Amino acid sequence: MESIKANDDVIRSLNYYCKNYDAILKTLVATKNRLAHINQEESIKHNKIVKDLESIKDRLSRDIIKELEYWPIYTEWLKAVPGIGSFVSGNLVLLYYYKFVAICSDCGTDVIKKENGEGNTFFCPTCNRSIKGDGILKTRIDTSKDFSNVSKWWAYLGEHVIDGKMPKRKAGVASNWSAKGRQVAFQIGESFNKQALEHPYKNHLLEVKSKLETVYPEKSKGHRHSMAKMRAVKLFLSHFWHVAREMDGKSTRGVYADVILEHTGIIPPYYWKDDKNIPIIEVEEELIEVAKPKRKAVKKVKAVSEV
Repeated sequence: MESIKANDDVIRSLNYYCKNYDAILKTLVATKNRLAHINQEESIKHNKIVKDLESIKDRLSRDIIKELEYWPIYTEWLKAVPGIGSFVSGNLVLLYYYKFVAICSDCGTDVIKKENGEGNTFFCPTCNRSIKGDGILKTRIDTSKDFSNVSKWWAYLGEHVIDGKMPKRKAGVASNWSAKGRQVAFQIGESFNKQALEHPYKNHLLEVKSKLETVYPEKSKGHRHSMAKMRAVKLFLSHFWHVAREMDGKSTRGVYADVILEHTGIIPPYYWKDDKNIPIIEVEEELIEVAKPKRKAVKKVKAVSEV
């Protein structure tokens, strides 16, 4: 089954709604925090500006869902995963399948970033000029993205490790990973952390966290918790990669634990109607099996925040 059915207009609309949702969400969080700062926490819920922003956010969420109906990976899987809302789903689809490439408004050639003495600017190699001042930046949609193995997908989202640490952005140096992708991965981890214990990705997080207490007793609780969240997110992202490639008729071989280590333990994508298997995510050279929770979750109310 082919996952890419949307035309350019639909893809651009999805991108438009996701960007607006992100902007409104940031404004909403900032507004709530400002209200809390002036000791009006009790009035936040009934504040007119907050209510208006919440209404716009909800409307944008519905708009994103309408556009996502063009992608089977959403209609047949993502929409069934608790904690993976429209905003995260939309961004995952955009990050996985598409790249918006800046082009020259005159000749349509892909432009490049170039130092012009006043900083970086977009430069057209065909017209031999900077496109600064041309007005709204024009783009074309590149659909040639293909993550042949899950490690490349993780790395693109900034979820890889170099010398034992996650890479950070450096001034003047172009990153080979997506800052937006890392933001979305962080939001997924935060969302899973808030789910009930019956949620399989939350349960995986807790299982990994318990194991890390033995493996890394010298690390702080917060550090171990962050590591466990990252492992749960990477498991979900590996499932996304697997389902997407399965739907696109592409090979799902290429996971390190499966090809190199020949592990036989598997965790199939949760909430997917298909029973296809996917190689398990390894944790410090040992496999972790997901156990069923033995107690019910207690819902907690957090301070002013939005994820």
